[in-house]
Amino acid sequence: MSDRKNQESRWNSAREREERDKQRKAQRDEAKRARLEREANAKSAGSSSSDSGQRRLTDDERRTIREYRFPSASERARSGSESPKAPGSPSTATAATASSLTSAESSASGTSTKWRDSVAPAPATGGPGSPGLPDLPGDGGGSGGKRPGNGRLLIFGIGLFAVMALVAFLPFGPFGDEDERTVPTPSATLPSILDANDGEDNGADADPADAVEQPQAGDGQAIVCIDPGHGGWDPGWNRTDLGDDPYSLPTVTEAELNLGMAYMLRARLEELGYFVVMTRESGASVNPFLEDINEDGQSANNNVPEGAVVDQVRGRDEFQARINACNEAEADVLISLHINGVTDRDARGYEVIYTAEREFGEQNAALATLIYRQMDSAMRDTEMGGLGRGELPDTGVESEHEDSGFSEHLIMTGPAFEEGSIDPSLMPGAVIECAFLSNDGDAAWLVQTDNQQILVDAYAQGIADYFEQYPPT
Repeated sequence: MSDRKNQESRWNSAREREERDKQRKAQRDEAKRARLEREANAKSAGSSSSDSGQRRLTDDERRTIREYRFPSASERARSGSESPKAPGSPSTATAATASSLTSAESSASGTSTKWRDSVAPAPATGGPGSPGLPDLPGDGGGSGGKRPGNGRLLIFGIGLFAVMALVAFLPFGPFGDEDERTVPTPSATLPSILDANDGEDNGADADPADAVEQPQAGDGQAIVCIDPGHGGWDPGWNRTDLGDDPYSLPTVTEAELNLGMAYMLRARLEELGYFVVMTRESGASVNPFLEDINEDGQSANNNVPEGAVVDQVRGRDEFQARINACNEAEADVLISLHINGVTDRDARGYEVIYTAEREFGEQNAALATLIYRQMDSAMRDTEMGGLGRGELPDTGVESEHEDSGFSEHLIMTGPAFEEGSIDPSLMPGAVIECAFLSNDGDAAWLVQTDNQQILVDAYAQGIADYFEQYPPT
């Protein structure tokens, strides 16, 4: 009996709380409707004088904006259950209805939509206070409907354009006074490949006044042509080949080491007062477009004889392009930088090779000997000490001198021969093989910059010794 009385008491208390909550909610709704009616009347009374483009937002509109800016589940639920209407206020009724729909959609999707999308669009004709999109401060007649901040963006854009225009017309800008601009003079570069080939497109149509004047050697200044061996399609001896028996570290190619040491040698020779040109100054080959440089009617692009190896055809054109570069520079000596490589990985050491069968064969031998002596002296205090192989004539080198096998001399320093249609170099020269890249010990020593500097200093001193005996004419 006692339990039944307790249940009835709790039920009566719940009914009383529910009735009390309904009464309070009715009082709040009545107060809110009265407030909205007063605001609507005040708005309609002042709409005729609202020329400033501003009006007071209704609570419903404020709630919609607040829902967009700070959406929460409680606000969406509250806006969905409350949809008051202000009698006689069409704009408020429209906003309230759209707000209720938006709140329901937001609750379903878990997100809130922008407040402008939750309000019915204003009619095409109508001004401030007309039903539809509420007028926020800055909207409407006073700003032509532009969003706040557009004026500042326009000012910023004008200022940025003015700064860019000022920079463009400064002396160093693209439209500045050409008389006040200076064009940097490039270092000695490889003569044009097309010029070397005497091709049709060799700049004959260009205005000589537009050409940049290349540096020239001074009177009596010795000219050294450095040829960094290989490059482009030909990496030389390659330690990066991941074949059946790959190399250990360092994984480098002969072509890249030759180029780096060529730059080091040029810097040292220029310090000693010599004028230096290089057959190639990048990783590309000297004949990158595979032109018929030796004019034998064959190139890797066309007219390759049946059964011929393409590398042999483009190899002859590549050699001729390098020889032409040194000849056109009127160099006094030619230094071709290489690194040995053979299948026997135990082979080690350094050597300098020359061609004796030339009209200046004696000078070839002298150049090779003087460079080798300086190398051998510098190597004595290094890991490479005692590994010198001497200065050798190219006829005694145990290697294939040319891929096609028809030349008994090295092409870069050798005489002319009709079989390969190669015009020879016109100055004494030597081919330096500073180590065996096929040997792990030689390779590990050679890739160190300090050791490369030891080598190029020795090369430079040997060249200086040569010019003491054979001064340039």
